[in-house]
Amino acid sequence: MKRRSFLRGSAGIAAADCLSYLASGGAQSLSPGLAAAAEDHRKESEAPSFLIYWFVEGGWMSYDMFSPVLPVRNDSKFGEMPRDPKAWDSFAQHLYRVKDLKPEEFRRHGQIFYGPLAEDGKDMFNEMAIVSSMKTGGGHSTERWRLHYGQYKTDLKARREPNERTVLQAFCEATGRPYLLPNLNWHRWLSDGELDISQYPEGTGVYHALGPVWAHSIYPQTPKYFRHLIGQTLAMRSDERNKSVQRFLAQPRHQALADKNSPVLRSFASALDVYNRLLESGQHGLEPTRLFNDARLREEFRVSAEDEEIHFQAINGSQARSKNTPNINVQAMMLYEMLTKGLSCAGWLENRLVRGFDHHQSRESLASSFPFDQRQMMRDELWTPLRTLVGKLKSTEYKATGRSYWDYTTIVITSEFGRMVNGDIAKILANSSLSDEEKRKQILSQDIVAHNPVTSCAFMGPRVRGGVQFGMAGQKTMQPIPIHARTGEMDPRFDSGGNLKAGYSEPSPGFIVANHGHTYATALKLAGVDPQGVGRNEETFLPFVMKG
Repeated sequence: MKRRSFLRGSAGIAAADCLSYLASGGAQSLSPGLAAAAEDHRKESEAPSFLIYWFVEGGWMSYDMFSPVLPVRNDSKFGEMPRDPKAWDSFAQHLYRVKDLKPEEFRRHGQIFYGPLAEDGKDMFNEMAIVSSMKTGGGHSTERWRLHYGQYKTDLKARREPNERTVLQAFCEATGRPYLLPNLNWHRWLSDGELDISQYPEGTGVYHALGPVWAHSIYPQTPKYFRHLIGQTLAMRSDERNKSVQRFLAQPRHQALADKNSPVLRSFASALDVYNRLLESGQHGLEPTRLFNDARLREEFRVSAEDEEIHFQAINGSQARSKNTPNINVQAMMLYEMLTKGLSCAGWLENRLVRGFDHHQSRESLASSFPFDQRQMMRDELWTPLRTLVGKLKSTEYKATGRSYWDYTTIVITSEFGRMVNGDIAKILANSSLSDEEKRKQILSQDIVAHNPVTSCAFMGPRVRGGVQFGMAGQKTMQPIPIHARTGEMDPRFDSGGNLKAGYSEPSPGFIVANHGHTYATALKLAGVDPQGVGRNEETFLPFVMKG
């Protein structure tokens, strides 16, 4: 699939096209009326909107995060597997936990019940709406894809259809035209080792060029690469684009200025604003070589030279792959600069390690030791840089409006799925073809920290109903308890263990288990874009997440 033509009359003109015209000398021919109208529009433009996805890739321990399940045993005394087959069933009931994890480490903060992986973010809970009852699939690539595109049946290897959109493409199609580089993505679809690159040519999988050009995904990669890309964008020339802008400007003055909120005038006002800043001297000029080099910002986001490097990793025996991205604190700093300089309006942030949180563990290894503790990783990859970004957005005024960038921002925090905390050995025990010793070996080698289709997500922003949590994982079933599609209340037919109460055989009417499609629709709704009819996602938004 090639990039489709977007220059269909003046309707296709984006800010980048107008900047190209201005940089080509077109500014000399601007009528005073048009320049004044553009300046007035810039000052009086409608409220902006920014959308950020913070993706913890690899699959977090959701039962220790926002879908908490209390530890029921002291697993520091897990011990070795007994020789007596009669004791194996009891042995297998142990739940995977960080060593010595205690029930008191699962706490409440207001209405929010959370696990130790969320402890470092509790100061931000009052601005979060958390959905704990979520069901996904169990494959990395499929669930990553659904987070981008929503929930609907499709072939990931097929070429994307014209009406498909990632959540950020859908957002930027509605809001991105006035920005030079609207849709920034620090992810790489083909980084995952379970994908055969030869089976995913351009146009398949997560595809960057869907919708109008201002909705297309832009891959900033590292600061060095992105400075070069911005420089190229500012210097671009295109006769076709310039002629399209000229045709718009050549309209009779009253026609061109008739609608002060016309999309083209919005784009032109944005480009003129950037162009004027390019002409300014000193620190306020837009100079690509200065971007992402501010010493104070680098200190605030705790950026080191090592953080700007990319990371390679082999998955499933594949050739080592990389997302070609810096550490997530660098991504957050870069996005902050792009938002506050008026160059972008959306960003997908993702930890640079390929499957960084993908911690498989066999039962045998747990018998003598305990698996990796994700708490420090969660601090480094989520809570510390997120707190810095939120703080900076709150403290930065938006264009002399008296309001901050945070007042216009929506953030979504999620992972593709959760992780198991044990493994079912019933099939192993029931297999009469296996000897006791073979059964014992299979039980010990069983992966009990595998992918688990139970997870959660959190929404942040001024439009979010903060300090609330919806749904939970059953303390015995460890499955999501359904929530009401409109109110978010938990299904009264279920007990806290997650089982249906006596007399019931199915959930109550009107109750759902949320999935990535609900996240997609809710993110757009919070960011001011009506999700109905956008892309192919079949799920609706969750109204209870929003302020009344």
